[in-house]
Amino acid sequence: MQKLLISSIIVFFFTINPCFAVSSHAYEYQLYKNSENFGIVIFPKEVIFTELDQYIQSIKFEPIESGEAVERFGPKGENTTYMMPKEVQDKYFIKKFIIIQVFKDRNLQIGIFDPDWGLTLLPQIFQLDDIKDNISETLKIFRRGQSTI
Repeated sequence: MQKLLISSIIVFFFTINPCFAVSSHAYEYQLYKNSENFGIVIFPKEVIFTELDQYIQSIKFEPIESGEAVERFGPKGENTTYMMPKEVQDKYFIKKFIIIQVFKDRNLQIGIFDPDWGLTLLPQIFQLDDIKDNISETLKIFRRGQSTI
C-alpha cells in the first residue's frame, strides 16, 4: 500500500503538477539513440537547451526521431510518464532508455525504462551537471544486463 501511495505521488509530480507544466498542448519529444540500441527521450522538445543537446551527443547518442509524446505505463504496468510511442521504440529496437523531462528553468527530472526493472521515476529535480554521472552509471548497468546471444 505504501509503495502504491509513493508511486501515485511521483506520477502526480512528474506528469500533471501545474507548476511544472510547460503548456496545455501535447508535448513533443526528441529521441536520441546510440549504437547499442539504448535511447534517451527528452521532452518537451521545445525547451531542450543547447548544453543538454551537446552533452547527449557527446556521449555518442544521435537524434533520430521526434514527434508527439504519449503517456505510457512502465513494462510492468507501474508508473506513467510521457515518452516516445511504443511503435517508435519498436521501430528502433530500443528496450532500455532514459527519459528526461526538461523544465523552462533548465531543471530536469529523470525516468529509467527497463523491461526487467519497469519504469523508475526519480522524484528529485536535477541540474545538467548533476545527471551526467547518473546517466553514465545507468548506461553501465544497462550494458551489464545485455544478453550475450
